[in-house]
Amino acid sequence: MAQIIIVALVALLVGFLIGWLAEWALDLLRWRARARWAGFDLEGRISGEIVRLEAEEGGDSAQILSGYLEQRGVEIQELQAKVEAKEAQLDALQARFDEYVQTHPDELADIKGIGRIYQWKLRDGGINSYEQLAQTTPERIREILDVPAWRKVEPESWIEQAKVLARQG
Repeated sequence: MAQIIIVALVALLVGFLIGWLAEWALDLLRWRARARWAGFDLEGRISGEIVRLEAEEGGDSAQILSGYLEQRGVEIQELQAKVEAKEAQLDALQARFDEYVQTHPDELADIKGIGRIYQWKLRDGGINSYEQLAQTTPERIREILDVPAWRKVEPESWIEQAKVLARQG
């Protein structure tokens, strides 16, 4: 009975190893095929290009390879120039965004209890940021909003929320 169990365990282990190796081999083949389809078969591309150039121009493969590498070097330099131009554009956009963030008013409507209308009224009253709202008195907020006495307004809560948001930046 013990021999049967040992044989079964060995068979299971061998089967596991064979399955693992087969899966690994298939993955390797798939990765190589993907690389070729994606154009990463550089060795094959270069040799194919050399054969094509030899047929077109005739001549020494060393000269052809040298010319091919020079062309690719020029292409690389052009691409690097394009990348540098795009990086400059990105830097300019980042600077514009940073300026926008500094000059753009905060979204006061994110504070619970302040809607679009109250936000407009607060901005008309000179309160554009969480910091400004946090430093304003409840009486001044009520004065700016000109809310009827029967409407429930909680500027104290808004001030506390604005303090938290101002600290968060």
